[in-house]
Amino acid sequence: MDNKKIVNQVIDFQKNMFDSSFAMLSNIQDQGEQIISKAIEKNPLIPNDTLKVCTYWMDLIKKNRKNYKSYVDTNFVKIKDVFKVDEPANEAAPKKP
Repeated sequence: MDNKKIVNQVIDFQKNMFDSSFAMLSNIQDQGEQIISKAIEKNPLIPNDTLKVCTYWMDLIKKNRKNYKSYVDTNFVKIKDVFKVDEPANEAAPKKP
């Protein structure tokens, strides 16, 4: 097996592992956000300024999480381009007489 194909398989495996791990951690963060939101939303002991700060942080975390995912995906594409495997052409070369 060609070394580039092996490297591409490793990169694909790493990308799949990253995507799975990222999805799991995103779900955990989303659930945490829902729990915190429900806990502080209607609590009369928490001032409105504190609610605004919590909302700001939750939105900032979501935005940065999205940016991080985009950054990693872009770099996976770049590294795959470095180890790009040229597929053989399906057309047969013309025969010389």
